[in-house]
Amino acid sequence: MRIFPLGSLSLLPLLFSSASFAIAVPDAPHLVTQGQSEIRVEPDMATLSVSVTALKPESRAAKEEVDTKVAALFSSLAGLGINKEDIDSGNVITRPDYRYPKDGDGPELKGYLAERQITVRLYDLEQLSPALNKILEQGIQNIQQVSYGRRDADEVRREARAAAVANAQALAEELAAGFGRSLGEVYAIEYQAQGPIMPRPFGMMAKMASAESLDASYVQNEIQFNDSVQVVFTLE
Repeated sequence: MRIFPLGSLSLLPLLFSSASFAIAVPDAPHLVTQGQSEIRVEPDMATLSVSVTALKPESRAAKEEVDTKVAALFSSLAGLGINKEDIDSGNVITRPDYRYPKDGDGPELKGYLAERQITVRLYDLEQLSPALNKILEQGIQNIQQVSYGRRDADEVRREARAAAVANAQALAEELAAGFGRSLGEVYAIEYQAQGPIMPRPFGMMAKMASAESLDASYVQNEIQFNDSVQVVFTLE
C-alpha cells in the first residue's frame, strides 16, 4: 500500500469576502487548506459483468435459450469453485428487435431478443482468465466489463480520509508558522465523499478475444483511493 499526500492552501486576509468561497469563512484572519491523499493498492478481487442474449422468432423461445445458457454458465463456473452466492443474475427481459431498411420502408421485425445481466465476483484473481474462458465456451460473447476492487475497500477509504485530514492539518501548521502566526480553532470543514473507483472497460476486447488469447493476464496492477477535505482555521 502506498500513500501519496497532496495539498493546496490559501491565506485569506480580511479584505476577502466570505462569498468568494464555497466554504464558510469567518470575518477575521483565517487560513484555508485543502488536504488531499491518494492510496494505491493492488486489487484482490474482480467483478465480471456479462450480458446473456438470444434472438428468436418467438419471445418464449428466446427466453428459454437465455435461461439454458445461464444454467450452463452456472454449472461451468461451479467447476472452477465459484460459489453460487457470488453470482447475481437478473430477471430476463424480452423485447421485439427490428430491422430498418435503407430504402426507407417501415421497420421489419427480426424476432424477439431476450437478455439477462449476470454479475460474477471473483475473490481469487487466478480464476479470472479461466472464468473468461468458460464464459466464451458457453457462446456468451458480450462480456461488458471487468472491474477490480478490494475486499477491505471501506478500511482503505478510511485510511485515505485520515491521510487527507492529516495533510490539511500539516499544511496549515507549516504555512502559519512561516508567517509567524499560530493556528486557532477549526472554523469550518467542507467534505464531499469521493466517487467510486472507475471500472476497467473490457467489453470490446472480450468480443474479439479467442479462448487462447485469454491465457494472458488481465490483472490491473494498482487501483486508487483518493480523498480530499477543505478546512478553515482561525489565526491567532
